[in-house]
Amino acid sequence: MGGEITPVTYQMAVKDNKLYVGTNDGIYESASANGGDWTPFGLQGKKVYLLNFEILKLALTIETASDDATKFTLQLYKYNGSSWENTGFNAAKLSVFGAYPDNLTNFAQLQNGDDVVIILPTWGNGIWRSPDGGDSWIQVPYEDHPSNGYQFYRKIPGVFSFPGSNTVYALDKADYRMQYLSISTDFGQTWTHKEVDNFFNPWALYKQTIDGIEYLYYGGENGEKGYLYRSADGGNSWDASFTLGDGGLHNRRMIADERGKIYLLSGRGEVYVSADNGDTFQSLNSKAVVPQSTETVNFYYSHLLILNQKLYLSTISQGIYAFSLVSSGLHLNNSDKLSISISDDQTELIVRTETGSKISVYSVSGKLIKTIIASNATSKLNIGDLGASVYLVKSLSMSGELSVGRFVKK
Repeated sequence: MGGEITPVTYQMAVKDNKLYVGTNDGIYESASANGGDWTPFGLQGKKVYLLNFEILKLALTIETASDDATKFTLQLYKYNGSSWENTGFNAAKLSVFGAYPDNLTNFAQLQNGDDVVIILPTWGNGIWRSPDGGDSWIQVPYEDHPSNGYQFYRKIPGVFSFPGSNTVYALDKADYRMQYLSISTDFGQTWTHKEVDNFFNPWALYKQTIDGIEYLYYGGENGEKGYLYRSADGGNSWDASFTLGDGGLHNRRMIADERGKIYLLSGRGEVYVSADNGDTFQSLNSKAVVPQSTETVNFYYSHLLILNQKLYLSTISQGIYAFSLVSSGLHLNNSDKLSISISDDQTELIVRTETGSKISVYSVSGKLIKTIIASNATSKLNIGDLGASVYLVKSLSMSGELSVGRFVKK
C-alpha cells in the first residue's frame, strides 16, 4: 500500500470504515482504507504493538522499563477524542509487565452496562482487568496447576472476545508443552480452563457459528505438527485439521470472511485459507506478492484483517499489503464440485468430479497415497489396502479450481 508510513507495522484496526495501524512510530490512519492517505493519529515516537478499537480506541505500547533500562514494559493508552492519555495500567512502568512482549497477540474490551471492561494479557505477570475503562486495574489471581508446578492465568499470550457474546477467552501457557484455553463468562472476574494439546506456544483464537454450531479455532507455534485445532463443544474436546505441511507454522492470527472461510496467518511468511471449516488449508502464495525478509523471522507477518472485500496483511519491515478477495481469486470454492462415497465393503472410493481433474488421496499427516486423472465424471480408486483412518481427497480441475473433501475408512 502507498502513502507515507513507516514500513515497520504491527496490529491493525478498523473504525467507521477507516484503517488504522500501530507502528514503531505511533499510530497512522487511512481514511480511505487504501493507504495512499496515511496521516499520523498519535503516539508518534512510541512502538504501538497492539490496537483494539471495538468500543474505546485503545493502544498497547512497548516501552523502556523504569526499573531496568535494558528491559521492556507495557503501557496502555486511551483516545479521549482529541489526544491519547495513559490509562494508568502499570503506572510504575515495571519490567515484570514486559517479558517477551512479542509473544502477545491480542487484548479485549467489552461493554458491561455503562462501563467498558478492558482485559490485558502479560507473559508471566498474569491477566489484568479494568472494570471502568482503564481507571483502575485488578490482577486475576493465579491458580496452581495440579501436577506440574506451573500456574494458570500467569503466562497469557492473548485475550479475545467476539461480537454478540460476553464470554472472554485467554490463551493460557500453564505448562511447558500442554496448552490451555481459559474462559470467563463474567467479564473476566472468574475463570475456568480447558486442556487443548501438547505443543509449544499458543497465539491465535477465533470463533464463528456455522449451521447453528459454535466453533472455536485454536492455534500457535506447532510447526512439528502443523495443524489447527477446532472445538464444537466450547473447548471440552478438540479435533485437528489435516496438516498444513508447514514445518515452521507460527499461527499468529485467524479471521473469517462473510462466507465462513478461515484465513490463517503464519508469522514466518505465509497465509492459508480453509473453505471447509478448518479441515484443510491451501496456501494463498502471499510470498509471491509480499517481499520477504532476507532471514527467517518468526513474526515477519504481524497481522491480518478483512475490510470491504480486501484482505490486509501487515509486516514488520515491508509495510501493509492489500489483496482483493474478488479479483485475486482468494475466495476458495467449497467442495461443491467434488462428491465422495465408499463402497459397502470399504474397498473402493467413488469420486465424482470434472473430467480431466487430478484426484489425489492424502493421509492425515499430508502424505500423498494415491493419485489419478479422472477420465470421466465418476472415478473409482481401490482403497482396500488402506488402514482404518481419516483421509483427505483433493480434486484439481484442468482450469485450476481446487475442491477438497475427506472420507473415513473403517
